[in-house]
Amino acid sequence: MKIADYHRHPAWSPTALKCAATETMAVFNHRFGPGAAPFVPSDDMNKGSLVDCLLTPPFRIDEMFAVYQNIDKRTREGKANCAEAAEKGLTIISSAWLANAEAIVKVLKADPDISPALDKLTKAASQVPHFWNDDAGRPCRMLPDIITVDGCLYDVKKTRSAKQKKFYWQAMDLGYDLQMSHLDLGFRDKYGRPPKEVGIIAFEWEPPHDCTLLILDQDDIALGLEKREEAFRRIAECQAAGIWPSYGRQSFRPERASVEPLTIDPDSIELF
Repeated sequence: MKIADYHRHPAWSPTALKCAATETMAVFNHRFGPGAAPFVPSDDMNKGSLVDCLLTPPFRIDEMFAVYQNIDKRTREGKANCAEAAEKGLTIISSAWLANAEAIVKVLKADPDISPALDKLTKAASQVPHFWNDDAGRPCRMLPDIITVDGCLYDVKKTRSAKQKKFYWQAMDLGYDLQMSHLDLGFRDKYGRPPKEVGIIAFEWEPPHDCTLLILDQDDIALGLEKREEAFRRIAECQAAGIWPSYGRQSFRPERASVEPLTIDPDSIELF
């Protein structure tokens, strides 16, 4: 199956469910509702996909990207390169992006905790679509980044910070636990057993490309499954009502927020 065909398939993907759980339902309907325009990935998404392409077969650079030295549409050369890439149906990237992504892959493969997982990657299962019906009879799909020969399941994420605490709150805000729980369900359906380990390989785009391997436990997966069901509930309610609301009426101050008085002299802080 071609990657474009996979993304057009109507079965429930973790991407759609993450959107329903973390965005307004107006955003969900705009992206995934009837008549939705084709989704255009952001530069950040393309950077992550570029690393995926280098790291996880069977993807190839020349099948997904067009690499040019100049991609600046404000120049005649850059504008022509962008038009040529669009005509070929490829995502245009700069040679500098490619060099940076290659440096990231080198760092990941040299990391003592991440490299063993990459060494055990199986081409027969990694980046291979799987379709199934969940316990509620809903058609689902997944495209796992990495499945290893010993039955581990990993997803690769680009992040602003690979520091555990910072990444955790970003991951919760973006619904990564929901995504991993969805992949966990797909793995169990495909292999008839749970993954040996579920984790996220997070890397930073900027040098020196700090990275980490974060392992989800069963409590994390359980919370992700709860969010997944909440996403389905929100979608069903909106479909029944025919209304896809935005943020609506809210108090100015978020719950649990407080404004604490400054307890130090700001002039005493050294900036470096």
